[in-house]
Amino acid sequence: GKIGVLKAGYEAEDDDDDEAASNSAAESGSTVTSVTELTAAIERVTQALTAGSTTAFSSDAIVVSVSSPDVPDLTLIDLPGIVRTVTAGQDSGVITEVNQMIEGYLKQERTIVLAIVPANQDVATVDILERALRVDPTGERTIGVLTKPDLVGEGSEDEVLAVLKNERKPLRLGYIMVKNRSAKELKSNRAPGSFAANADAERKFFADHPVFRKLDQSFWGVENLTRKLTRLLTKRIEKVLPELKFELQELFQRAEKNLTRLGKAPPDDPMQRAKMVLRMFAEYCTILRHSARGDYREQLLSQNSELRLRAQADRIFATLEKAIGDQKPDFEANDFTGKLHQELKALRGRELPGLLNSYFFYGFMARHVEMWRPLIDGAKQTLFDGAYSTGSLLADEMYPGYPRCASTVRDVLAEYLDLSTLRLDEKIEEVFKHESDPFISRTELAEAILKVRFERFEKALDAVMAACGTGPSQAAQAANVDRQALAQQAKNDNARLAESHADVAASRQIVSGATAPGQQGQGRQQDPRAGASGGGPQGQGQQQQQYQQQQQQQQYQQQQQQ
Repeated sequence: GKIGVLKAGYEAEDDDDDEAASNSAAESGSTVTSVTELTAAIERVTQALTAGSTTAFSSDAIVVSVSSPDVPDLTLIDLPGIVRTVTAGQDSGVITEVNQMIEGYLKQERTIVLAIVPANQDVATVDILERALRVDPTGERTIGVLTKPDLVGEGSEDEVLAVLKNERKPLRLGYIMVKNRSAKELKSNRAPGSFAANADAERKFFADHPVFRKLDQSFWGVENLTRKLTRLLTKRIEKVLPELKFELQELFQRAEKNLTRLGKAPPDDPMQRAKMVLRMFAEYCTILRHSARGDYREQLLSQNSELRLRAQADRIFATLEKAIGDQKPDFEANDFTGKLHQELKALRGRELPGLLNSYFFYGFMARHVEMWRPLIDGAKQTLFDGAYSTGSLLADEMYPGYPRCASTVRDVLAEYLDLSTLRLDEKIEEVFKHESDPFISRTELAEAILKVRFERFEKALDAVMAACGTGPSQAAQAANVDRQALAQQAKNDNARLAESHADVAASRQIVSGATAPGQQGQGRQQDPRAGASGGGPQGQGQQQQQYQQQQQQQQYQQQQQQ
């Protein structure tokens, strides 16, 4: 079956400046006064449009405007018939191309579908009715048209009447049967005559037919089809008119906006043109800088969220932070601590009892930090893609009338982002190098470890005291007293240790002064605490005794810490 499509309302379409359209420009705007001339003109345009096509089909439309006081106000789109198989010399792509063309028109809500069904063909085998049902399930814009009634065999008229009366394969808007010129009449090149003559020939055929003449005249005839289509098209236009008015207003506003964006014509003076270009680029850099800093007071940035570069970067960084946080190990999980103990045992070396292999922590941190690299690389690529897209869109918005300027800005932007990527990669490698080294010289880590130890100790002590019948409050109070005593003792030990360090340093200076030739007196003057006995054997014995006391204090402190 073939498909005819009536346009119900204005349809906004983009201009198509392809090569095929340009080849048919010779026929554009030409005026013909007879059907014969029109046929020849259509054939010439068809050959021009399909000249370079392997399928002999083109998606471009040939528009024919007929002006006459005797014709209805309709827009008719004649689509090709449905192709199910290719013939010799045809490309297999013709099936897909024709199907896409047909579906494209059928899906448009503002069209009326004329499902052309040959009367001499079983309606159950016609594909167009099923296609129309898919795009128009309610049947509000589908009319069935039966053609070629002169080819209906004798005895098959009853089945045609059942379809025409909407008894078989019913449609909401029903069917109409028409009689056009036969293939024999077309080949004999008989003059088509006027519309009135063709209508008279059609009426004579149905009046003389032994079966179809019994039908009501509303079931057949081009005139009845025209009136029915006109009424339906008028209803469809009334239905879409409010929406159509709104779309036209939007198109008008868009056109005005585009005219405003184009701005004034460039000046004729070369110096003035150069100043204008410099001013345009400076304005672009200013707006892009504001976008990167999150300053969206510019009208262009406040109205278009796609140009807000800082907002895009913040979203990317937030996503990266969450992704890295999701990779944090569960330190309290049993399987984690179990694996940790196994790795510690596997790395056991020459360490003293109670001490751990420090390289275990180095490897642990290096492995987990390296897991961040794919996430960071992905965020970096997303960030730079977004920066390029935002910068390009900004150039298009600011230079609508100067496409070469926008293209130059995009090229410079891409080059700058490439150089920035290299510099960023170097900084990322430095961060990875620092993050993979777990050794630090600050005291925060030691303090955090001591805090965790005390918390665990209190929990264990509470459990023990609870088992012995002592309440948690008493256990906590006892633990607090013990912790204060240990802290005070450690403070005293640190004071004594500092004093011992000072004594040892002074003793070393005295010993070096006593043994060096010509510097004995000088050594005694440097340490007033040495007294008169600093240079004799008795003074050396005191120094040795102080050194032994210092060693004892250090051993005591180590025992207290353990």
